Amino acid sequence: MGRTVCNFFIAIATCFSVAGSVGAQTRDLPSWLTESTVPSAAEDAPAPELTEVYAEPVPEIPMAAALQLADQSDEHPDAAPSQATPPSYVAMNPDPLVVGDVPKEWLNETTISTSAGPTQVTSASVKQFLRSMAQRSPISDTYRPWWEATATAPFELSASSVVVDGDSLILEALRHSFRIAAVNENICIARTGITRAAADFDPTAFVESKFVRTSVPTGSDLDAGTNVDRLREEDFSFSGGLRRKTQTGAEFEIGQQIGLRDSSSQFFTPDNQGNSRLTLSFNQPLLNGAGQAYNQSLIVLAKLDTQIANEAATTTIQDHLLRVQESMWNLYYQRASLLLRIRHLNQAKSIHDWLENRQDLDALQSQLKRAEAAIATRNSELARAVTAIRNAEDQLRMLVNSPRLSDDKTVEIIPARPPSLTLVPVSMEDAVVTALQQRSEMNEVARELDTARVRLNVACNELLPMLDLVLETYVSGLRGSQDIGGSWIDQFSVGEPSYSAGLLFEVPLQRRAAKANVIRRQAELRKLAGRLGETIAKLHAEVAAAVREVETSHRELGARYVAMVSAQEYVDLISNRWRELPGDGFSANSLLEDLLDAQDRLLLEEVGFARAQIDYTLSTSRLKRATGTLLQIQPVGAAN
Repeated sequence: MGRTVCNFFIAIATCFSVAGSVGAQTRDLPSWLTESTVPSAAEDAPAPELTEVYAEPVPEIPMAAALQLADQSDEHPDAAPSQATPPSYVAMNPDPLVVGDVPKEWLNETTISTSAGPTQVTSASVKQFLRSMAQRSPISDTYRPWWEATATAPFELSASSVVVDGDSLILEALRHSFRIAAVNENICIARTGITRAAADFDPTAFVESKFVRTSVPTGSDLDAGTNVDRLREEDFSFSGGLRRKTQTGAEFEIGQQIGLRDSSSQFFTPDNQGNSRLTLSFNQPLLNGAGQAYNQSLIVLAKLDTQIANEAATTTIQDHLLRVQESMWNLYYQRASLLLRIRHLNQAKSIHDWLENRQDLDALQSQLKRAEAAIATRNSELARAVTAIRNAEDQLRMLVNSPRLSDDKTVEIIPARPPSLTLVPVSMEDAVVTALQQRSEMNEVARELDTARVRLNVACNELLPMLDLVLETYVSGLRGSQDIGGSWIDQFSVGEPSYSAGLLFEVPLQRRAAKANVIRRQAELRKLAGRLGETIAKLHAEVAAAVREVETSHRELGARYVAMVSAQEYVDLISNRWRELPGDGFSANSLLEDLLDAQDRLLLEEVGFARAQIDYTLSTSRLKRATGTLLQIQPVGAAN
């Protein structure tokens, strides 16, 4: 019973407190709180100070009735109300409210509860919404956010600072980025394939020397003469010359041979011979392997591979430069976010100072504690914002690798200018055409198609039988007494040249390997044709999405601007009402809570506007990347 009585006393005290503060701001409270449900004497009674207690108001009842109700509640908790309850109390009090219940009077004052039904979305409303999206941006051409000037100024986070912009970062990344340097090496590696393929047509020098001593038994007098039981010969030869493959597939060789020879044969004359021979040979394919197209195919394929590597490098470098742009604007966003949170903290400190100066007048201790809690929370967010700036600076250093940024790891990096707010009109058709002409992916697939065609032509040539024209001629000289010099002169002055001519034909009977190779190359060509169509569709979708993103991000920027302005106006309104309201009672606490919440919402809207501003600027960069015009790159390795 004692606990029940205490609960009634607390409810009565709460009722008196609410009744004391309701007169100050009756226009801000629901209608059920403005109705006079308590005796007039209770309205004049002083209201005790409230802490953070939020309960529904309980009407005043006589003390005797309260005690009687408490006794009945303890004795018969499930019984109906006693007849001894005053009629005025029953008429004046509906079913008691529990904390958390919503009074029906509140629902009656809203338009939601009286709505006839859910709002229907028709095609006309959709068209109206789409037309409204095309309206002019609510942002004035002269509007600039208040934090722009400070965000591009030094914060003195370190002793030194460096001012950067997008163009300078791109140039420094092209010169110093480790990633771009590695990509350029891929081009250099691919270019070596051209040299290797062309080296097949380089002349080749050859030298050969050989000494042979023969000792064989003779089987007849015809082998070495009469009474010669063993034939002994010594032969030393030395040859050298040049051979070269021509671009038509022919193989040309010229060689000079000289030698010394001696024999125990009686028929060997003159003794101690010196000999020489100049030979010229020529072998020209007529079917399989003939023609410049076939024999230069390796060079063409190597050049195409280099172009493919160049296009792949262009894609990688543009992606890297886009990340540099994103990192730079993220740094600007983090700096702007720091400024916004500093102002957010100062707003809480201003409230705390104002309350502290009015402690002797009307400021409540609960209000001071609430302001201190807000200051502590915003201080923690501020520390996180400073860390985010440092992380963004390190990310930018990692992508650029410029000595200007990396020599001093603590240098403060400052963006030179803020992002733009101006809408850049973009034509969808022009953007798609530009992408088809400029995107490196299109050029890469086109080069791969050329590669497949070349390989198919080579495979078709290999279906032909081998038919070679073979020509050879030579002149020779011979002297005794090991006179090699005289024999070399005799090959041009004595006698006449010898020559031979013929054809060499060869063909596999079924040619299954060559046919399978042709089928494979045809399948590869069809595969790349399908990939080309896929690439065109993909680029069209990417460009369309990029164009829409530019328009959408600018509309979102305008919506964020409206929300930010409305949030600021709401903060000003709540701030004025809170400062004009007396400091005691539920309304003062409630308005302080509303003011702090409004400031939090304003911070979110300002941060959202700054983020939308960055997103719009990056959407234009991503559009350039989608159309292939972010940067026309000539890789460093291609110039060497």
